[in-house]
Amino acid sequence: MAEKFPTPQERAMAWLLEATEIGGMSRPETALYAYQHGWQAAIDLCIAIEQTINETEETDDRTA
Repeated sequence: MAEKFPTPQERAMAWLLEATEIGGMSRPETALYAYQHGWQAAIDLCIAIEQTINETEETDDRTA
């Protein structure tokens, strides 16, 4: 069964909540923290997609 990914809005809200719970962070620091985590999550997703495509292509080549 396919895994349901959270929407970008859900992810951003989770990061903002996490950042504010750290304590002592200003609003700009919290925004930057959330942005950095969002950027890293986007890169991680791209890498996962690329790896899945490469694995699928390798499997298709072996069965042909």
